[in-house]
Amino acid sequence: MSLREFLAPGPRPPAEDERLLQLYWNRAELKKELTRLQDERHKLLEQLRNHEATFVRHSEQLLQLEEFLGNPETGPHALVYFQLRSLWRATSAKVARFAQQLQQQQADREQRRQQLEFDRTRRQQLAELDQRIASARARAETLAAELKLKEAELENMRGFWNYARRRKLSEQIAAERAEWDLAMTEVTDLSDDRAALEAKEPPPSEGISIDGRRVVNTAVIAYAQQLVAQLSGGGLAVLAKETTCKRVFDMKYGTREECSRLMMLLREALATIKNEQDDLSGLKERTDALRAVVAYRSDADTVPLTDSIGTMPVSSVLVSGLEAANKTGVNVLIDDYWDLYQALLQ
Repeated sequence: MSLREFLAPGPRPPAEDERLLQLYWNRAELKKELTRLQDERHKLLEQLRNHEATFVRHSEQLLQLEEFLGNPETGPHALVYFQLRSLWRATSAKVARFAQQLQQQQADREQRRQQLEFDRTRRQQLAELDQRIASARARAETLAAELKLKEAELENMRGFWNYARRRKLSEQIAAERAEWDLAMTEVTDLSDDRAALEAKEPPPSEGISIDGRRVVNTAVIAYAQQLVAQLSGGGLAVLAKETTCKRVFDMKYGTREECSRLMMLLREALATIKNEQDDLSGLKERTDALRAVVAYRSDADTVPLTDSIGTMPVSSVLVSGLEAANKTGVNVLIDDYWDLYQALLQ
């Protein structure tokens, strides 16, 4: 049947109306799908253009770097630069590992403390429940003994002249039986409470507390300071920091002999940093001194104010006119030495 016949006046079978509606619905869905696919195509083309531009840019940089490394005059500077970058990454990884170890130790310590506190509180509550159960059981046993005596006394009262006495005694027995029921109910309830308390699991760990995070962060900051002091010889710490904000093409490290001397220092420094046997001598004293002076913006902050940790002097070393030290001193938080902020607990 043609579209003209569909639109022609006159009654149409319900099946034909249904087919016509289905046709329009399918057409609307196809248009929506076509629009979605076109939008997706535009996005993919844009991503492809961006990737191509990035590839061209990286290719140009790679060619420029090859020329820079191949030049006998600039090659040694590039070698020093990338060895300094390697020193920075290795030291940053060392600080991150140290922070993770401290975080785990602090979390385990606080979890053990929480478990001990939970056990102590539970033992105290169990002891209190035991006293209450013993008291309720003793009362129930006393009432049971009194009931037996009065029931025996009631059994021995015979004759109509004891009617009033039997009635009064029966009322007393009923009242004491009610008290005994209450005492036994209390014993049962307290015993259930004790069983529930004994089976109670400790609450889940809430994570490291604010004080615990401050303890960890202070130690990590002190560790970063110690590494700066350890790598201050030859200005390696400051030179390594410069590689995070300057390009290789912008750096000069003096004569060929000075570059060779720096690379020798870098080999020794990298060997020390990558050594698994870390030298932590003096770290506790540095950490204690830091804790005595740090300040925080609020009670909820875990990272100290940058000014409160102070600066540490670094020896000045000249490399062909390049000052390899900060005259005002190094503040590991302000300068974010060894990617320190990534290692700290917020």
